[in-house]
Formats: sequence, C-alpha cells, structure tokens
Amino acid sequence: MRKKSILAVLFAGIASLFVAAGLNAALEECPDVITMKHEEAFEQHRMGIVDFTHTKHVEEYGYSCGDCHHDETGTPTDDIACGDDIASCIDCHSKPGQPGRDLSTEEELEYFLGAIHMNCIDCHRDFNEQEGENIAPVACTQCHPRQ
Repeated sequence: MRKKSILAVLFAGIASLFVAAGLNAALEECPDVITMKHEEAFEQHRMGIVDFTHTKHVEEYGYSCGDCHHDETGTPTDDIACGDDIASCIDCHSKPGQPGRDLSTEEELEYFLGAIHMNCIDCHRDFNEQEGENIAPVACTQCHPRQ
C-alpha cells in the first residue's frame, strides 16, 4: 500500500514538471515587447518605430487577446494563446505608407499604419474617457521615440 502511494506521488511530481515546462515554454514564445515595424509599410514613416509592451498590456493592464487581435471580419479573437501562429496586422492591412486625409474608416483600415494607429489611439482614448483623466498616451511623441 505504501509503495503505491509513493509511486502515485512520484508520478504526480513528474507530471507536474512536464506541465510546468510546457507552460513555461508557451510563455517564452509570447514576446515581451513587439517592435511594430514592417519594412514595406515604413518607407514614408517620419516617426520612430513603436515598441509595443505586449506583456505589460496583458499582465499589468489586464487586456485580453481580442482587445487587439481580430479575424478578417473584425471579430475579436480571444481563443488564441501565446505560441499560436498569429497573422501580422500587415497581412490584411497591407497598403504601405500613411493613409491620406478624408478617407472613410474602411479605406483607412486598408493601410497598415491606419489600422495600427486606429487600434491603439482609439483604445487609449476610450481608456482615458473611462478613467476620466489622460493616462494612456494619445500624442504621437508619447509612443513614438525620437529618431
């Protein structure tokens, strides 16, 4: 009887190590900081490239995957996890350069920079409105480093 208990504890310990190693590997595949740079989209960009603090937005601010990631219809994709093969924004928002003025939202979203700016700035503005103060950056130089 005692031998079976020891074997059960030993088996549970070994299984726990495998589970912990798998979770750790998945976390390591999720980048801490994502540089929002794509060569084909930045030929005309005047500002420094933003380093998006992925871990901070998820762990510290409590955002879920679907707050930024969405499918081709714009529906949030909350069923993704670190390590999943995630499409890059530019895969769908593929026009390079800055969107022009007086475009519809749909036209602006065709541009990588239009989609990124709209996603980030709209979220920051919504957050500031919800909090009743300007906490999240909305001015260009608050996110873009000087070159």
